[in-house]
Amino acid sequence: MKRTPEEVANTIEDFVNGRDNQWAWDGFTSIRLDDPELEAIRQKIVALPVEFPPSDPKDYCSEAGKERMRQIARDLRAHATA
Repeated sequence: MKRTPEEVANTIEDFVNGRDNQWAWDGFTSIRLDDPELEAIRQKIVALPVEFPPSDPKDYCSEAGKERMRQIARDLRAHATA
């Protein structure tokens, strides 16, 4: 799937902030990205529930994992504008 760094950052932020729908997030976590760097980021996001397990089973990951996702989104934007 083709995605820009900005689109990936938006998807991550929307999910963390509760603005995304489940289908969009499922598509992001399930469909391989064409860009190898963005695909590596997608794989990191998919691994977050294992690295940062949620205390509530309804959550994707812990608060530390959500902060990691926010940092990834910030890094993507910084890299895109550099």
